[in-house]
Amino acid sequence: MTKQSNVQAHSIIIETFRIEKERTMANTISDFMGQDHDRLDELFKQFQETEQEHPDKAKPLFKEFLTGLQRHIVWEEEILFPVFEQHADMTQGHGPTTVMRMEHRQIKEFLDRIHERVAAGQPAEDTAERGLLEVLGMHNLKEERVLYPWLDSMLEERERADLIERMQQLPPERYETCCT
Repeated sequence: MTKQSNVQAHSIIIETFRIEKERTMANTISDFMGQDHDRLDELFKQFQETEQEHPDKAKPLFKEFLTGLQRHIVWEEEILFPVFEQHADMTQGHGPTTVMRMEHRQIKEFLDRIHERVAAGQPAEDTAERGLLEVLGMHNLKEERVLYPWLDSMLEERERADLIERMQQLPPERYETCCT
């Protein structure tokens, strides 16, 4: 490993820890989840920058991204969406969470395609990555402009803190479903 790649790897680790520390100090759903979006965006960016020239170094970055995004989706579908639906008096099948669940399925399909390619050591294929980024961009925007602020406005501080704690306590076997 060259000195430059050591420095790059070290800076990625430091940035990930910085974002994680900020996220654990968050007291709103918007801050907590928005910071996780930022962390995941940075991981995927690092993966894309690395995959062409150093596929062996890209694999662990993708694994961390994939695991983190799977965790994020479980947080939403098992913890946040039910609270939103209950407080908004919406049943599953109606409202914005229905669309967000459908987008989660699309995201998982893109992740599967990228994972298969990364696991096989195949060269980058932009179609799945572009598709993922397109769906994630619109999805994250909806969450950050509608879902998270709504939860923040409807829930008391203690309720928000309890939800954040539940998300942080989620056991890894709920979301760690891979990886090469």
